[in-house]
Amino acid sequence: MNELFVLGELMINPMHGYLLHQILNGAIGPTRKISWGVLYPLIHGLLADGLIEQVPDEGARQGRGKKKIMYNITEEGKMRFSRLMEEPIPYTPDYELHFYIKLKNFDLISRELRFLILHQYKDYLRYEIRHEEERIEYVDKDERIPDGEQQYILIFFRHRLEKLRIDEEWVLQLINSHRANGEGLERE
Repeated sequence: MNELFVLGELMINPMHGYLLHQILNGAIGPTRKISWGVLYPLIHGLLADGLIEQVPDEGARQGRGKKKIMYNITEEGKMRFSRLMEEPIPYTPDYELHFYIKLKNFDLISRELRFLILHQYKDYLRYEIRHEEERIEYVDKDERIPDGEQQYILIFFRHRLEKLRIDEEWVLQLINSHRANGEGLERE
């Protein structure tokens, strides 16, 4: 996911590590931060794999006149970016963040791939919705759970279900918008 983010940012413009760090932390939100101890090994791995390259920034200087190192994506990096965009996202706790990183890069991919990614997200949401419905049914029928505890468990599960249904409605609107504008291939 972080690799996709860095490559996606470099698809647009060369950047230095500090700016990549700022943008990534802004994208992932206030409660999750990526550390330098994660970002720089990632950058060094991308360099070692030939997916990005270092180029000096002629316009900017750090303290004592030291030039900042800019990173630029290579042709191999562009191919890797495309493959990462095409790969289905595994169902993990980071699924939604991974999806949003892909969504952020929609202007860099084909209309057909956009449509496919939206449908994959819809399928993920439906999987999560079925899970919440099953949990509600189970807790509602489980007589071993004390009534007071059961009440709050059900409040939480129903709230999560409502949020998932709102997300499903949102992605269906995006799919329908793409379909109405001829921006994708229909998929059943």
